[in-house]
Amino acid sequence: MNKLTWTFQILLALVFGLFGAQKVVMPIPDLIEFGMWWIEDFPAWQVRVIGALEVLGAVGLVAPYGIKALPRMIVPLAAGGLALTMIGAIATHVQRQDPTPSIVITSVLFVLSVVVAVRRFKEARAES
Repeated sequence: MNKLTWTFQILLALVFGLFGAQKVVMPIPDLIEFGMWWIEDFPAWQVRVIGALEVLGAVGLVAPYGIKALPRMIVPLAAGGLALTMIGAIATHVQRQDPTPSIVITSVLFVLSVVVAVRRFKEARAES
């Protein structure tokens, strides 16, 4: 089960790191052209904050394993934060009546985030 959790964790770190960074640095019209139509409903500063939170969540998923001084409890907190972000994303896609793949992808990311949060929380509690 640990290999599966690691697979989910790395996948989430890559997805949120890449897409979050795009939201932080790319011009808003380019993001919309890229297919992130939901951005039309949000002010630019909110899109940037969402992107920054996604990048921070991605870092939080892997940093404690590379920087031993960081507590491992950061990982389930980061995964839980990303799950909350995906609840907002799902609600936005449903409200906008976006195409089904958008809802499915965000739902899958939500489930993977919850799985990582629960598994890593149990491990962190067992260590303490």
